[in-house]
Amino acid sequence: MMKAYLLLYNAACGAGWLFCIVRTLALLSSEGSVGSIYAGVGQVLVISQTAMLLEIWHSLFGLVPSPVAVVILQVGSRIFVVWGALFWVPACQQHWSLVLIVMSWGITEVVRYAFYFCSLLGSVPFPIFWLRYSLFMVLYPTGITGEILQVLVAMGAHWKVANPLWYRMCLIILLLYVPGSPGMIGNMWGNRKRSFKKRNAGKDEPQGVVWPKTKSGDRSSMATNRGILAAAAAAGPGTVEAASKISEEKKWRFAYKKHMLDHVTQSLQSPDACLAMARAGLEAAQTSFRFLREGHPEMSMKDAMEKLGENIFDIAELKGEQCVYSKPELTLSYGAPMLGKPYYQFEEQRKNKISGTKLREQLDKWVEYGTLEPDVADALKTLQMKQGDWLDLSDMHFVLLGAASAMGPLTFLLSLGATVVAVARPRALRGILDQAKESPGKLIFPVQKGVDWKGMVAEQNFDALAKVSGCDLLTQAPEIAAWVCSVAPGKRLTIGNYTYLDGALHVQIAVACDCIMQRLCAERKDTAVAFLGTPTDAHVVTRGAAEAAVTAHEKAPFWMKLWEAAGVLQQNKPRTVGNLHFMDSIVPDQGPNYILSKRLQHWRAMVARADGHVASSNVSPSTATSSVTSNASFAAAYGGMHIFRPMEVAYQ
Repeated sequence: MMKAYLLLYNAACGAGWLFCIVRTLALLSSEGSVGSIYAGVGQVLVISQTAMLLEIWHSLFGLVPSPVAVVILQVGSRIFVVWGALFWVPACQQHWSLVLIVMSWGITEVVRYAFYFCSLLGSVPFPIFWLRYSLFMVLYPTGITGEILQVLVAMGAHWKVANPLWYRMCLIILLLYVPGSPGMIGNMWGNRKRSFKKRNAGKDEPQGVVWPKTKSGDRSSMATNRGILAAAAAAGPGTVEAASKISEEKKWRFAYKKHMLDHVTQSLQSPDACLAMARAGLEAAQTSFRFLREGHPEMSMKDAMEKLGENIFDIAELKGEQCVYSKPELTLSYGAPMLGKPYYQFEEQRKNKISGTKLREQLDKWVEYGTLEPDVADALKTLQMKQGDWLDLSDMHFVLLGAASAMGPLTFLLSLGATVVAVARPRALRGILDQAKESPGKLIFPVQKGVDWKGMVAEQNFDALAKVSGCDLLTQAPEIAAWVCSVAPGKRLTIGNYTYLDGALHVQIAVACDCIMQRLCAERKDTAVAFLGTPTDAHVVTRGAAEAAVTAHEKAPFWMKLWEAAGVLQQNKPRTVGNLHFMDSIVPDQGPNYILSKRLQHWRAMVARADGHVASSNVSPSTATSSVTSNASFAAAYGGMHIFRPMEVAYQ
């Protein structure tokens, strides 16, 4: 019934806009002027555009997957032009910008409704698909230009005298076009990239770790993402009922946050519940994700790790040329007192080092300001007191999955003489070789069997060495696991996951890393695991931290209270489960795939610790990495974060 309704709606609206296009072209051809266009198409245009208000309802109630906010912005701007300018003001009906909006809107909508109609029938012809995700490059700018001109004409010709209040409202709405227009175009660019990638996925099937196929035959991430969390929920206190709520959620992309918060709440009910949910979630991930390799049938990641785990690499080593420091000193890169100031003002000082007394003084300032909890400062001061012994890592081995990561500890570990087992792609490994050479540490890395890597190291021919070294976590996870297990026999390994990829790939590589860590922990019982968590997650906090958050809200300046009253700002209240507290710091815009990849790490840390392994799961500060600041909205948020005490943004 609903499908029939949507088919009828798309067909009717598409026909209305097609009439507007054809009739407008006919009138321009026969009369050569704009004057008669509104009389010929105005009524149909107004009806067709007003009917689009139903699309807000479609989105709101889950009939279509479109984001409600985006639909409101698209439809609202046009309703404003039609009913706030064109319908009431004769000058708008005679202005040449009418042609711009009729043709821009009309062509856009005919293609869009044809696309939706075909989608409902199960197949979209490529020409319609291409037009849907390409015409916006021309039609969005022309349509937006026409809308702005229509409003300006209405303001000058009518509203300034007839209704000064509405005139001022028009000014405000026009100002919203400044951020809104690039946002709408950017949204379509993102849709285009994702849609073309999804359409081409079946033609060019990737190898290695992939998402499972859905009922529609594609490898979409949402259903599996939802299913993994549902599997974890089913093993917890909420059992099948909690899992059903997740499984029945239709708008997962926009509703995942509340379910993740429910998951954390359920996990805090008891240690047994927490571990049961973690184990179930990891099992679901490893059995759900698939592994593709030419010459082999498609199989689950769990099966791939068992059947394809042959060691195809030799172990290569590179010893650094520097001597281990006899008196290592704890230092931090911190260029200036940023507290309460924008981080970007201190970019030139970002690599300045502080140590000794200056470091202790800075730790005290962070504690006083609230940026750092006292026990963290105390731990760093203790490390500083014993730095001579504790900072000599020459007898320790660290496996870094994603060794070249911007937030990884590669440089720090090498500088303290550690042995680093680098798992990285050949291109990334090339730079790592240079770093290792100029350090007191030692680098161990995978190299193709039979290669004279010793000769290349002796000749320092790192270009040639990098071409026959390295590995790919997405396509070679079983072999990497076998190789890591063979490294440094008799030595205790600490394995850390520092990988990051955009979008759905982040979960794929997280699953690959988890499988590798699980095998290493199983084969070498003294293995330790390490993770670097994101600050934008749901984290358990101390009672003192929870109380500090409440106090910070109470002491917020008056202007913040005003914005809160207007609904722009919202208090981030600590959540309490028994005697435990956690904060909701999830940023919905990062998406369900990002939060799932980080949740997999939480689960593995908890399971590993319960199984007798040492587990380190620190949370990184808000850091201005290139991957974060490349997103305009995140960059803007970071630029204003200093306003909200005690927040501070760090440089990597």
